Amino acid sequence: MAKVNIFISSTCYDLSQIRDDIKQCIEDLGHNPILSEMKNFPIDPKLSSMENCINAVKKEADIFVLIIGNKYGSVLESGKSITNTEFLTAINKGIPIYTFALKQMTALLPVWERNPEADFTYVVDNNKVFEFLADVRKKRGLWNFEFEKAQDVTDILKVQLSNLFHDALQARQMIAESDMSELYSKVSISALNILLKKEEYYEVKFFMQAMMDEIHKYKDLKNDYEYSIRLKPVNRISDISQLIEWIQLKLGQAQNYIDTLNGLTEAFRYFYAEPGNPSDMEGLYYVARSYAKTYANLLEWGIDVKSTIVPEEYKKLLSAFAKIPIEAIGQIEDFPVASLKSIEEIKEKGDLREGSVVNLQLNISISDETMQRYNEEFEILKNKAFLDLY
Repeated sequence: MAKVNIFISSTCYDLSQIRDDIKQCIEDLGHNPILSEMKNFPIDPKLSSMENCINAVKKEADIFVLIIGNKYGSVLESGKSITNTEFLTAINKGIPIYTFALKQMTALLPVWERNPEADFTYVVDNNKVFEFLADVRKKRGLWNFEFEKAQDVTDILKVQLSNLFHDALQARQMIAESDMSELYSKVSISALNILLKKEEYYEVKFFMQAMMDEIHKYKDLKNDYEYSIRLKPVNRISDISQLIEWIQLKLGQAQNYIDTLNGLTEAFRYFYAEPGNPSDMEGLYYVARSYAKTYANLLEWGIDVKSTIVPEEYKKLLSAFAKIPIEAIGQIEDFPVASLKSIEEIKEKGDLREGSVVNLQLNISISDETMQRYNEEFEILKNKAFLDLY
């Protein structure tokens, strides 16, 4: 029978006894603890320590337990410690996360916030541990338990794992009784949670969460575009008339993608019902997926443009041309995040009443500044083609 894998993340040497006690607690509960110091910790000899830890979170962890003491650990090239990076990996994976912080650290956090440049070396090895704790408690908004000794952690963990098990049983029952079990199997835990709770505006919140999840699937593609990673065979264009024809074709493609994105607004309206009536959740998921696929098309368009080899005198034009979808890409990424934030802010103010309207509109465009730079370079290219012709 498969066991639940619970990853324990913390600095090792200063918290070794706590890690050992948590390990024993997890084993006593019948689960499988994953700790980097264990002999069965999965490693790939070709990878670094950090890469092996990240892989273990990505591939093995079902639940993530973070313990923050007064040590940050070695800072990697990314500017984060291994523990911090493990935490960010668990966030991206979307698994349940339980965080614990040494009581002394939570007491000092407000002091550090008032004077982050002060000397805290009498307590911590690096002030970045305060940044990490602030990120967990405030930016991420995660519940953070205080502890003074290992038993504090194990006692809380037993209760919280029991709560998680109870919630899982309820969710399983609700899924079994629902006619949307196929949809439930496709979406993330966060989106599924929205569907099951059915709080105010849950249909819109589900759509936005699904859109974020689908966009996130193309994170590597976004990096390829942003950092000009050329993984595809490159185009080579040396003839000026051929270059003009190719640019006009690519411009038409980009405009088609943007028209498609704007057209999806109508699709959303079709699947989203008026308040009091059930929306077509499968349809909303289809729209969220379609937004993300078209977003990926824009990224691939940009990569294709950046990968094209042209004579030196046309490289400025190509650089300006490749930036055409930048604004649209940013608008797509920001829309679901800003929309969810807007709904939560309205709820906090108590303005979200039955029958109230939340105006969420996504308009995709190409920035005037980007088009102006491109048009200037394109005019130079056309004039050059004219002179070459005559």
